[in-house]
Amino acid sequence: MAPYTITIECKYSEFWRYNLTVSGAVMAEGGRREWISYSDEVALVGANLTEKPASYSRPENVVIRTCEGDSVTLYIYILPHSLPITRVVKECAPFELHVTVKHGDDVVYNRRLSINQWSGDNIELKL
Repeated sequence: MAPYTITIECKYSEFWRYNLTVSGAVMAEGGRREWISYSDEVALVGANLTEKPASYSRPENVVIRTCEGDSVTLYIYILPHSLPITRVVKECAPFELHVTVKHGDDVVYNRRLSINQWSGDNIELKL
C-alpha cells in the first residue's frame, strides 16, 4: 500500500471560466479508507462572467495527496460557469488538461486530455 498523489495541470489562460471539482475514494482491504473532496468554484454555473474576478487565482497545478490505499476511484468535473471568450465555435478549440496519478513513486495514470470549451468534461478514473 502507498498513498496517491493526484496532479491536475492546466495552462489554458481561460481556465478560470470553469469550476473544478474532484471527488472519489481510496480503497484498501475491501473498504473505503478516505473520501477525496476538492472544489475550486470560481462562480455559479450560468454566471457568464466576461473577465476573471480580480481576487481569483487558481494555481497552474492542483495537487491532492491521499492516505495509503490499494486502489482509487476519481471523478474530475470541469464545469463551465461562463461561455467561451468568443461565440464562434470554430475559434473555440479544446484546451488541454494534464492529469497524473502516482501511487507511491509509480505513475499509474498520465494523460493529456482535450476539454471542450462549451461543455467542459466529466472524467472517471478507476485505478
